[in-house]
Amino acid sequence: MLGKLPQLLRENRVALGAWVTIANPEVVEMLSLNGFDWLLFDMEHAPLDYQVLEYMLMAVRGDATPLVRVPFNDPVYVKRVLDLGVAGILFPLINSAEDAKLAVKSTRYPPKGIRGVGPRRAAGYGLERDEYFRRADEVLVIVQIETQEAVRNAEEILSVEGVNAFFIGPNDLSFSYGRSSWKEEPVRQAIEMLADISKSTGVPGGMYCADDETLRFALNLGFKLLALGSDYRFLMAGTRDRLRRAQALLRETGAV
Repeated sequence: MLGKLPQLLRENRVALGAWVTIANPEVVEMLSLNGFDWLLFDMEHAPLDYQVLEYMLMAVRGDATPLVRVPFNDPVYVKRVLDLGVAGILFPLINSAEDAKLAVKSTRYPPKGIRGVGPRRAAGYGLERDEYFRRADEVLVIVQIETQEAVRNAEEILSVEGVNAFFIGPNDLSFSYGRSSWKEEPVRQAIEMLADISKSTGVPGGMYCADDETLRFALNLGFKLLALGSDYRFLMAGTRDRLRRAQALLRETGAV
């Protein structure tokens, strides 16, 4: 289930994705049918558990790449999620090179890492076992930079072998600096510095872009892994827009 994201990252191309937070396979199916390059299942903040995740992964259509943000950097949790067949892991709160090394080791089988062997669904329930083990090291490791400490250590973090990309959580990073938005200093400056480190290390960067201003900012910095929003945001925005237009039409026609 690698999908198109690994190739897009290798080719240094922009990859557009969406956050999945609603525990419903139909939501996953609709998002993947709309052409996103990747979908991220959020197990850190959303009410998604392990069993629900398995059903939701079955609903991914086309070549959208399924990623999971785990709740914490824990080898056991990572192992269980990878056994379901996801293509990559987003690790939250990576603050040091040691954190990043543990993340990478958690996704690799011995002797390169510490992942236990028992892939189950990931290996086609045994039908694709050899092929899966041959490509197991292609699992994407994406580290989240979301604290001042992580920014200070970013060059060392991104120099860890096996880290494929990093992702900025603008809200957490802003709060880490005592600010409420990435638009404020010194948060904006920190993000620009991370963009420079991305270029110097060759590790693609990403950012959550809930609006066009944030998306333009991220694109201008050269970030490639861009989330356009989440399922519930899309639902709320579409609902509000349709209701506003209907209410305007009621006023226009005098039907109010």
